[in-house]
Amino acid sequence: MKTIVVVNPHAGRQNILREIDEVQRVLEESGREVVTVKTESAEQAQAVIRASLEEKPETLICCGGDGTLSEMVSEVLKAGAAVPIGYIPAGSTNDFANSLGLPKEPGKAARQIAEGSLRALDAGRFGERYFVYVASFGAFTQSSYSTTQSLKNSLGHLAYILEGIKELPTLKSYQVKVETAEGEAFEGDYVFGSLSNSTSFGGIVKLDPGKVDLADGKLELTLVKMPRNLLELNRVIFSLMSGKYDEEMITFVHTRGAKFTCAEPMPWSLDGEYASGGEQVEAEVLPQALQLYY
Repeated sequence: MKTIVVVNPHAGRQNILREIDEVQRVLEESGREVVTVKTESAEQAQAVIRASLEEKPETLICCGGDGTLSEMVSEVLKAGAAVPIGYIPAGSTNDFANSLGLPKEPGKAARQIAEGSLRALDAGRFGERYFVYVASFGAFTQSSYSTTQSLKNSLGHLAYILEGIKELPTLKSYQVKVETAEGEAFEGDYVFGSLSNSTSFGGIVKLDPGKVDLADGKLELTLVKMPRNLLELNRVIFSLMSGKYDEEMITFVHTRGAKFTCAEPMPWSLDGEYASGGEQVEAEVLPQALQLYY
């Protein structure tokens, strides 16, 4: 059976173009029949993945950034396929790859797929869409999808931080009511909120690895109150970047899902890509919906 490798040649600093032959060699040495496909756009990647799933491959491998992985996972979940997924991170920040503990060198990541074992991983559903590791609104959300590819390529992780800092002078908050699947309710003036299954995202937000289990059937709900002054803003930024929560400013709970109600439509980000949310949205965990090599 085939192993299909879907490559985003524009990911990160485009180093993957120099490494793809090594990736294919490592996978073929493990006895796999490898077909490598390079894509030039998100739309083409989606089409390639859909066509690949029709061939019922032994393994589907993403060679790109977290956004490319998100496209692959979304297509797999939409198709209801049970194909194992491998991830060779080649993006600018690779937040989710870091959460998985994947090697940064493509050849080593390929060897981990070739020699490793499959492990279950939770995913998320946001309305009728899917996400791999985060659905978020508010501050630092736009930075993930507004950062240009050229800036990502030249500055990497720092590019996201710079875009996030640019948002600070124009921070906008949302009056939101959040009801969790377990019956908890939170309401307030929030500058940021997320449901995630990762230890970091947006290039800025960090969660305590000791409090995040990627296959426990739970997502992590994080809500950040609107800072009233510069001191509170500094506290919030330190908390988000250090993973040490300021309980007065930040709500952090584990949940199977949540309903968000806002007086106005809120823009969201799913794995770094824009998503319209409307005045009310619901998101939930899909327990162990994926099989990944990590």
